[in-house]
Amino acid sequence: MAREFKNLWLLIFFLILLLSCLQPVSLHSQQVKLDVPFVPTPYEVVDEMLRLAELKKGDVLYDLGCGDGRIVIEAAKRAGIRAVGIDIDPERIEESKENARKAGVEKLVEFRCQNIFEADFSEATVVTMYLLPDVNIRLRPTILRKLKPGTRIVSHSFDMDDWQPEQMTYIASELYPHTIYLWIVPANVSGLWEWKMNLNGQKITSRLEIEQRFQKFRGSLSLGEEIISVPESQVNGNLIEIVVTPKKLKETTLRFSGRDERDRISGEIQIVSHVRNSTESWEAQRQAETATDIDR
Repeated sequence: MAREFKNLWLLIFFLILLLSCLQPVSLHSQQVKLDVPFVPTPYEVVDEMLRLAELKKGDVLYDLGCGDGRIVIEAAKRAGIRAVGIDIDPERIEESKENARKAGVEKLVEFRCQNIFEADFSEATVVTMYLLPDVNIRLRPTILRKLKPGTRIVSHSFDMDDWQPEQMTYIASELYPHTIYLWIVPANVSGLWEWKMNLNGQKITSRLEIEQRFQKFRGSLSLGEEIISVPESQVNGNLIEIVVTPKKLKETTLRFSGRDERDRISGEIQIVSHVRNSTESWEAQRQAETATDIDR
C-alpha cells in the first residue's frame, strides 16, 4: 500500500511538472535552472510535517527548497524558533520575505537564495524538504555527515531509498494521499571500542566491534575470553543501547546504555541477575573505525 501511494504521488507530481512546463515562463524563470519545480505544500501537510518534527525551544529549522516560505513561517509562528529557508529562485525568496513580513515573523526567519547542494545547513536541528527522489539521494551523504546526531529530517512525498524512516504517515489533502517521512540522523558508532569493567568479581578488558548501516547495527562483544553476538540494534541519535546474556554468567543480563561523543561512549551498564542487580559506569574509547554503509 505504501509503495502504491508513493507511485501514485510520483505520477501526480510529474503531471504537475509537465503542466508547469507548458505554462508561459518569464525570462527570469528561463535563466534559473531548477532541480525541482515549485509545487506548494498543502497547509494540512505542513501541519503534519511540523507535528512529526516535534519542534521545541532552541530548535533551528531549515527548509530546503522553501518555495513561498510557508513551512519556515509556520514553524516560526507556532514554536517561536529560528527558521531558515533556502531556494535557488530569487522570485521565491522575495515572495517568502514578503509573506514573512505579512505574518509578523520577519525577525525570526531568514531566506537565502542559494543552491541547496552548496548551502551550509549544518546548524539545523530540523530539516524539512519537498524535493524529488534523486535530489533526496544526492543530499543524503551531506545530511549524514554534516548534521548533528539527533537532527530530525522530514520529507513530503519522497523517501531516502534504503535509509528506512523512523516514522511514516499519510494524510489526505486536495483529494490525494500525501506521504510524510521522518528520519533521525544517527551517530556513526562503527568500529572497534574498548574499555575495562568489573564483572563477576574481576576486572576484564572488553571489546565491542560494530558494523553499522544507517541507524541499524550489529556486531560482537568480547568479555574477556567470551565472545557474544550482538543482535541487531538501533542508534537513536547519539544514544546506543545493547542487551546481551553471557553464557558464563547464568541468568544474568547486561544492559549497556551510553551516548557517543567524538570517539567516546559514556554511560552505564546494568547487571541484572537472579541474585542481585547492580550498575556501573561505562566509558569506551574507539580504537578504530571500520567501513560503514552510513554514507559517511
